[in-house]
Amino acid sequence: MNTRAITSTALAAALTVAALITAPRAHAATGPVTSGNGWKLQTNITHTDGQPLTIAFHDTTSRTKLTPYVKNVAAELTSYGIPVTLTTRIVPTTVGTCPPDHTISYRWISKPNPDRPNQSFTGTCALKAATYSAYVYINSDYWAPGRRFHEWQRMNVLWHESGHAVGLAHPTTCPRNSAGLQPLMCGDPYKDLRTRRYSSFDATGLRRLVLNRAYYPLP
Repeated sequence: MNTRAITSTALAAALTVAALITAPRAHAATGPVTSGNGWKLQTNITHTDGQPLTIAFHDTTSRTKLTPYVKNVAAELTSYGIPVTLTTRIVPTTVGTCPPDHTISYRWISKPNPDRPNQSFTGTCALKAATYSAYVYINSDYWAPGRRFHEWQRMNVLWHESGHAVGLAHPTTCPRNSAGLQPLMCGDPYKDLRTRRYSSFDATGLRRLVLNRAYYPLP
């Protein structure tokens, strides 16, 4: 029987990580590459299985509020070899429960983690060490009047959590590239409103999720 594992990651204002729930994994013949300069994969994920991921939403409010953002997220992830398709599907989420296979369901909600009211978070599911599905809880307070969050910060949050959803973790180190930017999975590298926000470090990790497929037999 196949077992799905859930890794819980979180994003506060300073992009902090929450606890790992469980992390069983399969073994490759020679071993995939799971970390490098400025990037790292989640403990129980080494690769994507090649099947397209589908973006859905917890409810119609989440769909209305988040579609303009995740449309661009999907396009950028696809450009790195991880096919992601945006849909209008409603797939309700429950923390600790994997969404349907190859589905990332986004929820827009105030203070999803009451213990850390500025936090958003992601639960990523794995099957045989491959990304299986995920739920992404985005804190709607980032849009609340008077909270003084910038649009570039909201965009960074969406891209950061989506990176967790496909298998990226917070890197062990946070170097700077030639433009002086750190990995998005470390912090807030982009303060403008570009629609592509992963740094070269993050992009390497995303491509590695695809390349690591070579270490596993085809189903």
